Amino acid sequence: MLVTNDAVGFEKFHLYPTKGLLNDPNGLIFFKGQYHVFYQWNPYACDHTYKEWGHFVSDDLKKWQRVETALKPSLENLDSAGIYSGTAFVHENRLYVFYTGNVRDTSGHSVKSSQMWAVSDDGIHFKKLGELFPHPDGFTKDVRDPMIWQGKNGHYFLILGAQHSNKIGDIIIYESIDFKKWSYRGSLIENQLLDVRGYMLECPNFIEIDGKQILMFSPQGLAADPKNNRYENIHNTGYVIGQFDEKSARFNVKTDFKEVDHGFEFYAPQTMIAPDGRRIMWGWAGMMTPEREAAVPTIQNRNWVHVLSLPRELHVNDKLQLVQQPITEIIDAAVLTSFDNVSIGQYRIPTTADWTIKLSDRAMLSRHHNELVFERQQWESGQVETRQLTGDLNNLLLIVDVDVIEVYTDDGLNAMTARWF
Repeated sequence: MLVTNDAVGFEKFHLYPTKGLLNDPNGLIFFKGQYHVFYQWNPYACDHTYKEWGHFVSDDLKKWQRVETALKPSLENLDSAGIYSGTAFVHENRLYVFYTGNVRDTSGHSVKSSQMWAVSDDGIHFKKLGELFPHPDGFTKDVRDPMIWQGKNGHYFLILGAQHSNKIGDIIIYESIDFKKWSYRGSLIENQLLDVRGYMLECPNFIEIDGKQILMFSPQGLAADPKNNRYENIHNTGYVIGQFDEKSARFNVKTDFKEVDHGFEFYAPQTMIAPDGRRIMWGWAGMMTPEREAAVPTIQNRNWVHVLSLPRELHVNDKLQLVQQPITEIIDAAVLTSFDNVSIGQYRIPTTADWTIKLSDRAMLSRHHNELVFERQQWESGQVETRQLTGDLNNLLLIVDVDVIEVYTDDGLNAMTARWF
């Protein structure tokens, strides 16, 4: 993967900011012959005090170009304090983006969120269209991250991550027959998934893969379960498979909640449909505690922080499990012949024996039978932490970049993303 128009040529395989802070991927879409990846961006500081939508475009998913910011906050408007997460949708040959606008008080605290939209004829220049609908009753200000699709009945559906007034997470849904006027339909997951709601559900995505319907979302506030290797990060991302009932506007869950990635940093993914029908996903490789984030070495060295994950092609197998691998356009892996001094690159590890790779003095990857362990010494505290995954480890794919590592099992059932320096 190559990014042009760089002020800093740093990452080899990943999309990253030239300055400031990058977080959630937004508005992933193929429109008028180009792939578009928008992302939340603060170009002025390596913190979350400001958000606009940065923008990458590509003709082939291999070479990417930075283009001008797509959306910026408007003074004295419902998005005056930031353009937050959302999605994109092509309607009547125009590109519409849906996002959350944020307003802060004089002390800098967020006091209001609004669901907004904007339109573009060329995919580059956008005209804001204002607020979609009033804030729903019974919820805190934390209602955000709109995602839209068109149902089989021709109606349009829009879902949002939300927090009830009792501080319980939910996903709520709206419906429209004309793409303009929206009716509130209540909870998408009414009386379901009560054990993984936490205090907030962020970045909901309803997607169809291989004929199966998937609801993917990012809970906040789940208790860590290290005994079962679950929910060990500050916040988590997972999915369930089920069936969406267009008449009731409810998603009927059929499977347990499963995490998408088993590493240290993976959050807020979104997907797009490529022209050949593939479902492709990016995530944010940067969700961490404020203390850890403030100490990320690229802030001091390069004045930027965080990257997006590699784009991953998604499938669902016969056991209703999500399968993910990096897209073929960017993979050119060599067989790893030495486990010492592994440098930046892409590697296949075909051996069936146990092994250990010392990536640096602070990071080590090792196989113990059918378990893979990533051990990392935290840069801000010196504390050693580990993450584990199990699966088909006999032909592992390892991607080593300047400050991020991704690992994929051969069966595609497990992936692990981790920052390292």
